[in-house]
Parts: sequence; C-alpha cells; structure tokens
Amino acid sequence: MSKSKPFMVEFSGTPEAGKTTTIGTVANMLRSKNYNVMVLRESAESLPSEIEKGTFDANMWMHFVTQAGILKAIHSQADIVLIDRGLIDSMFYGWKFLKEKKCKVNNYNEFRNTFVKKLEPDLFIALMVEPEVAIKRRGGEGRLVNKEYIETYNEDFIEFFKYIKFDKECIKTDDMDIYEMNQKIYSVVLKYLL
Repeated sequence: MSKSKPFMVEFSGTPEAGKTTTIGTVANMLRSKNYNVMVLRESAESLPSEIEKGTFDANMWMHFVTQAGILKAIHSQADIVLIDRGLIDSMFYGWKFLKEKKCKVNNYNEFRNTFVKKLEPDLFIALMVEPEVAIKRRGGEGRLVNKEYIETYNEDFIEFFKYIKFDKECIKTDDMDIYEMNQKIYSVVLKYLL
C-alpha cells in the first residue's frame, strides 16, 4: 500500500447489528489474504467503574482511549485497522448528548476540538437493524436494547450519518445470517481498500 498509515475502518451502528462478531471474522478473512490486521476493541469495555456509563464524560473517556489506540495502530506494522465503535461513534454520541440536552454547547464544542485529523478513519461502516431484530438477537429487552431506545437511536443515527464526510456505507443486517453479513462487509472493505 502506498499510504503512510494503515487503512482504517470504523464500525458503528445499532446495538446488536453484528459489529463485534463480524469484525473478528472479517479480520481473519483479510489476514488470509496476507494483510497485517489490527483490531481495536470497543473502548466501552474498559470504562472505569468511577465513570458512569451513558454519560457525556464516559463518551469523552472512550474517545480519548480510542484515539490512543489508533495512534498506536498508526505506528504499528498493520496494513489495516478495524475499529469497533471509534471516533465517529464518539462524535455521534456527543452530538446525541447535545441534542438531548445532556451536555452544554460549550462542552460539546470543546469536545469537538479534540478530534485529530490524522486519526480519522478511511472508511466508516454503519450496521443497522430494526428494534425487533436487535431485541431478538440480544435475547430480550435490556437497558439499551429495547424498542423505544433502538427506534430513537436509529432515527438519530440516520440523521447524523447524512453529515459524515468520509467514505461510508450503511448496511442493513436484519435479513442477513452471519455468513452473509461477513461476506458483505468483507467485500465492502476490499472495494475501498483496493
């Protein structure tokens, strides 16, 4: 590849749309084609207990952890970096918190100023499902996986998605089995990579 940094693909979208499961499989598919692939896990998995989940501060913490992971990846030998809920995802949540009046405009603007251009993804892939599918995949309703939350999330996400300025793809996975989803995402990554 002629780029000085690895090709970076960020995944986001509806909870239970298949992001995390597919990232691991697609990484292995790319490795079988001799690409050196690094996967950055969702930073929410390592959120300290001192920071309340679902808050503006939690989103900011995850944003900085993700930036650190991407910076590490840029200096690695990776050809491709697959990012599970990265910087665009934290941008969406910041925007969502502002829209819901869960943060002040000046806090949001200060947060927006922390985005480093060289850490932006080359491709953004959004995976979306309807609420009923998310609930079924989750095995029942929960705090974030319930009909009302997913409906609002999807509406907000689609509105936000329109303004993303990177190469992007939105893939509805409602009717896809895991094999179809993996193949579709793999082909999308290759399309932009080659």
